Amino acid sequence: MDRHKLVGEVQEAVIKKHRKLFLDSEEGGWEKKEQVIKQEIRTLLGREDQDIEQYTIDQLIGYKELGPYMRDPGVTDIFVTNLEVEIKRSGGRKEKTGIRFHSSEDVMKILHNVVQKAGRKIDFNNPLVNVQLPGGMRLNGVINPSAASPAISIRKFPKKVYTDQELLSQGFLSEEMLQFFQYVVKSGCNMVIAGVTGCGKTTFARLLCGYIPGDERVITVEDTLELGLEGVVALQESKKASIKDLIENSLRMDPDRIILGEFRGDETYYLLLAMDTGHYGSMSTGHSNNARMNLFQRILRAAKPASGMTDEELGRHIVSAIDLTVYIKKYKDGKWCISEVNELTDSNGKPHFREIYRFNRRENRHECLNSLTGELLDRLQEELGEEKLPQIRPFSASKPARGVVSLV
Repeated sequence: MDRHKLVGEVQEAVIKKHRKLFLDSEEGGWEKKEQVIKQEIRTLLGREDQDIEQYTIDQLIGYKELGPYMRDPGVTDIFVTNLEVEIKRSGGRKEKTGIRFHSSEDVMKILHNVVQKAGRKIDFNNPLVNVQLPGGMRLNGVINPSAASPAISIRKFPKKVYTDQELLSQGFLSEEMLQFFQYVVKSGCNMVIAGVTGCGKTTFARLLCGYIPGDERVITVEDTLELGLEGVVALQESKKASIKDLIENSLRMDPDRIILGEFRGDETYYLLLAMDTGHYGSMSTGHSNNARMNLFQRILRAAKPASGMTDEELGRHIVSAIDLTVYIKKYKDGKWCISEVNELTDSNGKPHFREIYRFNRRENRHECLNSLTGELLDRLQEELGEEKLPQIRPFSASKPARGVVSLV
């Protein structure tokens, strides 16, 4: 039987027999709808056919032609722009699929299916929607009057957890850097990981969190639960509690460390407070074009409204709170790696960035340019107690300073 004809017959049958169910958005109703659709298909065909069942579910209550890409683990992003479908695969660029929806109504049906499952709505009076999907995926939708044609952006957060050896084999970092990060995390360096969208910030943050001692109380705060860490208090933004509310509240939960999924606004100031009041080893990620001037300005702009400080006062606070900045870069050929690691220091009231590591693209290797400052090394050693820092270059205070960048 032709698939399109089958979908029509199934739709007619389920609405006729189960009209109330298909007009009801109560919790659990979607599983019932899927079972009803499968049963009608089996009745019409006289057999089970998982491919046809999944196709029909996609067409009637799911993602329509986006369905196969939603289930493809190699696809990280899905876009609908002017009725055309594009995807992005891990480590790659956007690529056209050749799929084009017949009308805006087809795209609207997808949006209505998705937002209804999430208990939300999208219409002329509510033309923007951002919802979390099962499995941690996130969908953003924009419709008329804010967009001439319905637009969909779906981000699928990778479930794969990279091991140390996998990142080493890909040249993401060097063996010395791996040991460096193990000890700066263990001994409580406050860190901000920067980069553009999809460069691997969360992936690297997840790896670093694996080096946190198991007896510490860690609280993570995210808008969407991406980190997927075990043994932590995982807080997620909702209509009832903003990221700022969660960060502010986490300070009352006696944490050893706070991990902020991404700094954007007022929550940035409260994370800086945590970093600067003994919650050593706290961490965040953020969008930036580098781990120096651009990142510093973004942190300052995000934190300023809640701080009530002047730029100069807040700048000193940022320098006091953050120890290290890390920048992850994705190159056009698909390679992704740490391109720079800096220690944020103070010099006569002005922030300076002391380059610790830099990626030499021409020679395809990471270079150590400086050691950490004596002040930070002393603090790290104090946190470690009797255990000694390893004898690697960034922990050798005698190494001469190179590559120091001043932010003015």
